[in-house]
Amino acid sequence: MPSALSYPGVYIEELPSGVRTLTGVATSITAFVGYTRMGQPNKAVAITSFSDFERAYGGLNRDSPVSYGVRQFFANGGSQAIIVRVATGFGSAAWTLNDDGAVAALTVTAASPGAWGNDLRVSVDRAGALNPDAQFNLIVSQLQSDGVTLAVLETHRNLDMNSASPRYVESVVNNASKLVSAQRKGGLTFNQAGFAVSTAITYPLTASDLVIAGVVDGGTAFRLTLTGAAPANMAALVTAVNGSIATAGLTAALQASDSKADGSAGTGCLKLASLTTGEASGVVIAGGAFGGLTNSIQLGLANGGREFTGNAQHRPANAANSVPAAKGADGTRAGANEIVGSASGKTGIYALLDTDLFNILSIPETFDMTDLQAAAVVPAAVDLCEKRRAFYVVDAPAGKDLSSIASWANGITQSRNAAVYFPAVKLVDPLDELRPRAMAPSGTLAGVYARTDANRGVWKAPAGTDATLNGVLDLAAPLNDLENGQINPKGVNALRNFAAYGRVAWGARTLKGSDAQADEYKYIPVRRLALFLEESLYRGTQWVVFEPNDEPLWAQVRLNIGAFMQGLFRQGAFQGKSPREAYFVKCDSETTTQNDINLGVLNVIVGFAPLKPAEFVVIQIQQMAGQIQA
Repeated sequence: MPSALSYPGVYIEELPSGVRTLTGVATSITAFVGYTRMGQPNKAVAITSFSDFERAYGGLNRDSPVSYGVRQFFANGGSQAIIVRVATGFGSAAWTLNDDGAVAALTVTAASPGAWGNDLRVSVDRAGALNPDAQFNLIVSQLQSDGVTLAVLETHRNLDMNSASPRYVESVVNNASKLVSAQRKGGLTFNQAGFAVSTAITYPLTASDLVIAGVVDGGTAFRLTLTGAAPANMAALVTAVNGSIATAGLTAALQASDSKADGSAGTGCLKLASLTTGEASGVVIAGGAFGGLTNSIQLGLANGGREFTGNAQHRPANAANSVPAAKGADGTRAGANEIVGSASGKTGIYALLDTDLFNILSIPETFDMTDLQAAAVVPAAVDLCEKRRAFYVVDAPAGKDLSSIASWANGITQSRNAAVYFPAVKLVDPLDELRPRAMAPSGTLAGVYARTDANRGVWKAPAGTDATLNGVLDLAAPLNDLENGQINPKGVNALRNFAAYGRVAWGARTLKGSDAQADEYKYIPVRRLALFLEESLYRGTQWVVFEPNDEPLWAQVRLNIGAFMQGLFRQGAFQGKSPREAYFVKCDSETTTQNDINLGVLNVIVGFAPLKPAEFVVIQIQQMAGQIQA
């Protein structure tokens, strides 16, 4: 009830319903691990199209099985992928930019390793900056295919070498650029104080309000009011300004003097300088709204004069279309050890530990490995998938035939979270004058999984006449029914070619799916549905933790999980004519005893009746005996 009932009338109060909607997780986010021409090594990056892959990873490359796998994934219905680039011997293109004193001031590096960065050109432009005496523009261009033309790709304006500035070069470039990163060289000494300079002054001054206002050293505001008559010459103006500085108590921070327009020793212009040194030192003059004096002598940038800062001392010198001094290199395909990587360093497949969710894993590189090399990759990948509730589409090494594929598959892993397909697929290779090339099938199958999930649901087997292999020209080895029958009972899924349907996936068994094992997760759709339920329930019940462990909580758990399971039942995810036959959710005093409550444990049992694919269709035909008339 309301906390305080103070006046007669009607009080409205909202009561919690206890409904916490469970949302099903994605089922077909596919992770690809292997060599690409571009991209950050050992970093998991999400993409949503092959165009994304071309921009970030360089597109198709003959040495990159992953590139063909990703293209096949999207061609067959995939929509979300995660790429992990693994390579050795790579290098990034880099430029070292010097200041006016030929001291290295700034390093610019291509955003990712690869020879692609060698075609980039870097220019430094000071004149076009907002404050040309303190800032600079960094322009990144790319050399076109004719070897002459340059196309400007990025322009980063009004950059500052001051690490405290909102336009600090590292902060701006590294957060905005898709092509390069910037790093200020270490060990630079900023010992030049900043100053503001007026234009050439004409006497006598006619300003009615003799006020100069601004900020010194980035944080100390000042307002200088010149008393008495308007100064009639430079000496009088300098004396009047320094007197105002003393009156304001800023003699340790500011000093006025005569100078040239560039701030060097000379005559004709007023120079208001900071007495401190360091990259942040400088004098910023406010606009003419503070008085007529700053307008009349045009003191400072805001009034048409000039402003220098201490960090201008190490600005990169003007440069046009600089070629990278350090050349980038694409590197080469990594070996089995690099692909597996390190769990502690999150390299190789373990870069996926930084992702929130992936459902399918593809490592096409194992197709080109020896059996020993593949034996180092596949078990580690299976283990990762089992820990992350993901499914691994295994690519067997090339050269496996009908007599060896089953023994290899069953010998390397017998995981419920993995499946293998035979034979390899032949794709048209745009990089080889459209000649056919045998490739790993996992990228194609991952796309079929995604298409089936979207059209029918994760509980539908990604096999059958609907499971066509788009983009596949042919299969490496044609299979007939008898040959199919040799590998199917051993848990190896066939890829078949049917005249009416083309190339299709014609098997739906996990690597625990051999008839001899009679495993309850024999079929891919049953296993993937279980993984989907586990991940969805895991994420959707986090709110239960630390709630009071008693019947009100148990009722809420039953309500919410039951509503989620009922929604799946209505979509046809389970076997059974009624919810009672299809699933159950049990959470009560039988599943959670008083001892469990004392230990802080809540037990929930969720059961479901999975749909199993009609793997064998038997049609019986019988002749009707002739009818004898009475």
